[in-house]
Amino acid sequence: MIGLGLASLAQADAWTVGVLAMRGDAATARHWQPLADSLTQRVPGEQFRIQPLDLSQMREAVNQKTIQFVVTNPAQFVQLNSHYHLRWLASLRSAEGKTDAGNIIGSVILVNRESNLQDPQDLMSKTVGAIDPLAFGGYLTGYKALYDRGIRPGKDFRLRFTGFPGDALLYLLREKAIQAAIVPVCLLEQMDAEGLIDKTAFRPLIINPIASPCVTSTPLYPNWSFAALPEVNNALADKVARALLNNQQPPFLWGAPASTSDVESLLRAVNQHPEQRRL
Repeated sequence: MIGLGLASLAQADAWTVGVLAMRGDAATARHWQPLADSLTQRVPGEQFRIQPLDLSQMREAVNQKTIQFVVTNPAQFVQLNSHYHLRWLASLRSAEGKTDAGNIIGSVILVNRESNLQDPQDLMSKTVGAIDPLAFGGYLTGYKALYDRGIRPGKDFRLRFTGFPGDALLYLLREKAIQAAIVPVCLLEQMDAEGLIDKTAFRPLIINPIASPCVTSTPLYPNWSFAALPEVNNALADKVARALLNNQQPPFLWGAPASTSDVESLLRAVNQHPEQRRL
């Protein structure tokens, strides 16, 4: 069972924050636990805990109301909000020069450094890895970058979706089990900093020359945000919002909720907006 029900949590004065586990359960719990600790400290009489979830688990948890708050990227918020009417409370702001993949969103399309692939057209008939068909930085933004260059992912080349954690894509690419990978921006730099890979063993197939602490193949999109489910009462939602906005300790720098307009435009461009999918 993903978590406790809303009623039992309310009685225990404990609240579950579902967090999209892009790098797996253990890494997500470790990274986001300070957020739960900060909320518990700053919202008197309440307790908060982190629940790592993948994309499908997040949808199920929101549907079953086994979580009360959500931390995820704006694309999944748009997808969830079309059914469940979540409330954005705050959005992450990127600390200057930091390579936190939870703070900027986009894709980088990577190949091995010694690969003979030099241009997106070279991907024809190759195998390209990605996280999930609905992953934003882990697929959709990269899909759009390739589509804009005349490449049709899934038709012009084979796709291999690995799910979470996203780290697996770089290991598969390193071992040449795939010829290219669409990965979230900053994952390469994070794994290098953690000693898990050597980032110089890879190179981007497409470079978007925009100001960013990490190499990117795509535009960057609004940061991850914190949302409340409709069942959370206004008093608690207000207290949580104030606690987030008043806590400016890295890596969790929060600001007013970010607009989802650019994200919705991209989802429509790749036929993944909830309105299109219903039609």
